[in-house]
Amino acid sequence: MTGTYVKKTKAGRRFAIGDIHGCFDTFRALVEDQIGLTQSDQLFLLGDYINRGPKQTKVLDYIIQLRASQYEVYPLRGNHEQMLLADRLDEIIPPYRDFFIELPYYYETDHFYLVHAGLNFLAQDPLEDTYSMLWMRQSPLPDEEFLNQRKVVHGHTIHSLSEISLAIQNREPILPLDNGCYRGLRETAGEYGNLCALNLDSFELIAQKNVDR
Repeated sequence: MTGTYVKKTKAGRRFAIGDIHGCFDTFRALVEDQIGLTQSDQLFLLGDYINRGPKQTKVLDYIIQLRASQYEVYPLRGNHEQMLLADRLDEIIPPYRDFFIELPYYYETDHFYLVHAGLNFLAQDPLEDTYSMLWMRQSPLPDEEFLNQRKVVHGHTIHSLSEISLAIQNREPILPLDNGCYRGLRETAGEYGNLCALNLDSFELIAQKNVDR
C-alpha cells in the first residue's frame, strides 16, 4: 500500500506527531498528558519510531496497543523502518514484522498530505515517488495545482522550534514537525530536542521536552 485517504471523524480532533526515535516516555507524555488522546481523535505518526532512543520496542508496543484498543492511530513508514525491512526482514519477529510491512508511505486528508520526508513536486506523480517520501531533505517549490489547497506535514529533517512555529503560524504549504527529539537525551530541550505535535484543525503546536533517560 502506497497511501490512503483518511476521512475526518465528526466529533474528534486530529493530531500529527513527528519522529519519535525510541523516546517512549516522551511519546507517552505527549499523547497522554499534553494531548489527552481519546478514541474520538485521530493521531497521525510521521515515521521513524525506532533507533537512536532507548526504548524503541516500547514505542512500537504502545502504538500497537493503542490501535488494538480502538484508538484511531495512523502510523506512516519512515526511512528507518524501511532500512530495517530491507536489511533485516528475516530477523524481525511478529507482530513487529507485520506492523512494519503494512506501514503506508503517506496519508491524505481533506486538507493535508502527511508523509515522512516530503513530496517531490518535480515527479510526474508525487504520490508514486516513494523514495522521496522517505529520504528527501529539501522540498522543491510546492505545486499549488497538485496540492489543491492541501498542506504537506512531514518529519525526517530536523528544524528548530522557531522554524516549526513560524511555518505553522504562516500556514505555509510545507509544515515540518521533526525537532530532533532524541537530541534531548544529551542536551537541554530548547530550540531542539522536543517531540512536536500539530493539531491539524486548530494549528496549535504542542512541544513535549524529552523526558527519557
